[in-house]
Amino acid sequence: MTSVASSRATGTTRARRRALFFASLVAGVLALLAAAPLALAGIQHEFAIFSDCPLENPEVGTCIVSTTTSGEFKIGKKTVPITQPVVLQGGLTPDSPQLIPAADGNTLSKTALPVPGGIVGIELLGPLTSVTATAELAGTAEVNVVNANTAEGVAASLPLKVKLDNPALGSTCYVGSDSEPLAPQLTTGTTNPPPPNTPISGDPGEAVLSGHGKIITILHSSLVDNAFAAPGAHGCAEPLSLLIDPAVDLQTGLPAPAGENAAVLSGTLAAAGARYVKAQALLPTLGRCQKVAGVKEGKTTAFHGGYNDSGCTEENPSRFGKFEWTPGPGAANKFSGSSTTVTLETTGKTQIRCAASTTQGEYTGTKSATLGLTLTGCKLVASGEPCQSSGAASGEIRASGLNAELGFIQDIDQGGEVLASAGWDLKREPSIISGECGSAKQALLVTGSVIAPISAAEKMVSAYTLKLMQTGGKQAPESFEEAPKDTLTETLGGGPSEQAGLKATEKITNEEKLEFKVEAE
Repeated sequence: MTSVASSRATGTTRARRRALFFASLVAGVLALLAAAPLALAGIQHEFAIFSDCPLENPEVGTCIVSTTTSGEFKIGKKTVPITQPVVLQGGLTPDSPQLIPAADGNTLSKTALPVPGGIVGIELLGPLTSVTATAELAGTAEVNVVNANTAEGVAASLPLKVKLDNPALGSTCYVGSDSEPLAPQLTTGTTNPPPPNTPISGDPGEAVLSGHGKIITILHSSLVDNAFAAPGAHGCAEPLSLLIDPAVDLQTGLPAPAGENAAVLSGTLAAAGARYVKAQALLPTLGRCQKVAGVKEGKTTAFHGGYNDSGCTEENPSRFGKFEWTPGPGAANKFSGSSTTVTLETTGKTQIRCAASTTQGEYTGTKSATLGLTLTGCKLVASGEPCQSSGAASGEIRASGLNAELGFIQDIDQGGEVLASAGWDLKREPSIISGECGSAKQALLVTGSVIAPISAAEKMVSAYTLKLMQTGGKQAPESFEEAPKDTLTETLGGGPSEQAGLKATEKITNEEKLEFKVEAE
């Protein structure tokens, strides 16, 4: 049988281990725990929750998003249940619990929550049976993820003011202010309030990993405090606030001293290192991994690149690597390509087959390119009659001025292994192809876009392959990961519009070596 002393020692050891883990997280280093369950959603989609992290601040080491999905606020006589998600987000530096505001300023979501029963009994304004309460920050929030995880001390300090909304109350009716806020000191542990309140307990929740081990999410956590005071109302029904403020206070039991208020906030806390958030947001991307020049330092030659390998896949945080990543193409940004048979087929089995194709284009950014495609020897398979663009030679179809956008086809974490692939989405408005077929000059129109998977990634290459695949007019893939359907539509003659697929293997040659990066370090 385990002794009480042994149990306490074990609990203390576990708490210390959890605290050390979270201290590393705050410093921006997230550990990969192999035993933790891993999500199968797209990694970039998982990182999207941190889209408002203040990454422009170089001191931010960790991005956090806390989402309260249930619980309640009791202020004086009024209890407001949390019936809609309330989101607190921003960034943390390694040395301070102060929350750096979200990039768009929406650090605490302005979620209006109904006040049950409203505020009745204010005869001057009539019964206010429909009133909402919206919490707003009245100062700098603080978040201590170590305390949150160990159920010791203050996990979150939230200086708040609560806006009471109703047409009769006007736009300036608040409980609390910047100078006199409600100030719950939330904990996942147990509170020690003055009477008449009695101690209540929160819950640190359960940790799971996602985003290839770089996002940690605390599920089912609960933060509580019932030892804070609540000031009175002010600014209600201006210019009658001198009359209405005391009436609101009387009906709500405000001001209320410590021991008569409570906050219970249950939900999730997600956190990720800022550098991982920033790196994932850039993917997929094209650029160049190049060897840096050595620098003589005494008798040795030192290198100060950010990567150890020629593919720029192994980061060197101390910047003693021999290689550096440069986003985007260089001055030599053009490419060309060619293929043999190209087939355009609809779901109704109409086929146009071309003997060959050629491509000319240029890279215009880290995720973009422009190109022109010329198909030759194009014929309707059923009749053998040629198809061509207006003004082109017989059997020649031109698709010029195409725009290409780089995106993820797949980017998931499966059993600790990242499965990532990317492709170009080729499109042009209003159509990709227009022309005519056969002696009857049936009008040919192809609209929409098509995704061409890229064969090479994570290494510098002078050439790669675009392999477009379709079966029975259905493209594979039909969309980028977790994105809307993105396919071609063909109209021939007076027939109906049909979904179409393109089959080709286009060999692309770059003017200089480039790399497609699809995985974050």
